[in-house]
Amino acid sequence: MLGVVGLVFASFALGHIGNYEVISNSMAPTLLKGDRVLVDQRPHYAPAVGDVVVLNDPESPRQLLTKRVAAAAGHTVQIATGYLLVDGKKWAPASLPSPPIPDRQLPRTTIGKGEIFILGDNIENSEDSLAFGPVAVASVKGRLLFIYWPPNRIGWIR
Repeated sequence: MLGVVGLVFASFALGHIGNYEVISNSMAPTLLKGDRVLVDQRPHYAPAVGDVVVLNDPESPRQLLTKRVAAAAGHTVQIATGYLLVDGKKWAPASLPSPPIPDRQLPRTTIGKGEIFILGDNIENSEDSLAFGPVAVASVKGRLLFIYWPPNRIGWIR
């Protein structure tokens, strides 16, 4: 146990693990405003589809966003029949049903090299790639790993 604690402290000291506070409910129910999270921010992290990431807001770079990666380079996205389709299949956040996306349009778009398409799990209350398009992978600070506060929400982020 002492070795694990030492490893965590060393990771903080090296900057490989970060600590962030969630500032909105755009990722509810996965993350709630006020949740404190640990973030894997190793320098060569490459975001993968399904990861929950923290990144610079493309519309206000001093602000940070927490979103889920819905698509990566080479994937196609579009809204059809009221749902987001990724490579022709309904998109859904981890362990949640596919959310309907009423009153929005997105023509078939292929995500470019060095880009990702990000969405909030609470899609009706999220400023994300549906509003501002794909974002640069370089804007990603890291992958959210674990909620450590408040105590009743402690657990791994999926």
